[in-house]
Amino acid sequence: MPYTEIDHFIAKMRFRAAYPYLGAGSRVCDLGCGLEMAFLDFAEDKIARGVGIDDQVESGTHGRWQRIHADLRGRLPLNEAQFDHVVMLAVFEHLAEPESVLREAFRILAPGGSLIMTWPAAMVDPILNVLHTLHLVSDEMESDEHQKRMPVTEVQRLLEHVGFREFHHEKFELGLNNLMVATR
Repeated sequence: MPYTEIDHFIAKMRFRAAYPYLGAGSRVCDLGCGLEMAFLDFAEDKIARGVGIDDQVESGTHGRWQRIHADLRGRLPLNEAQFDHVVMLAVFEHLAEPESVLREAFRILAPGGSLIMTWPAAMVDPILNVLHTLHLVSDEMESDEHQKRMPVTEVQRLLEHVGFREFHHEKFELGLNNLMVATR
């Protein structure tokens, strides 16, 4: 099932939550960018260089952006310390073992760079189940694809373990989603 209008609306809410944490003229890597690379397009006025990585895209270019076909769970085909920001929007909840992905995000971030990530609260799952049953959201939004949720404190501990040091957490979408900004 292709993305629906509700999928696009929810994605734009995530984009709006992440956008203020991008610096002007940034080098940004979007892990789990999706076929449309929509976040990079949304934030293009702040991005000097954008790279999207996803196992659903073909390597090449997409407008201004470089895209790389790769499995996020392995070593990324990128050099160390080359991005000001790494974004993972609605990706974390799909990872059975997120530590290796977070380590790679840390590795490709320049010192002082930030990981900007969003993930839904557990209370979203029953809502998504109803919306999916009514065919109002795509299969990718289905909660069966989600891993068991970690409390925010556990997510922060995992980020600290990987090497991140400064953290900002907030909820958005009426408390249904989390935003975490973690600094290298």
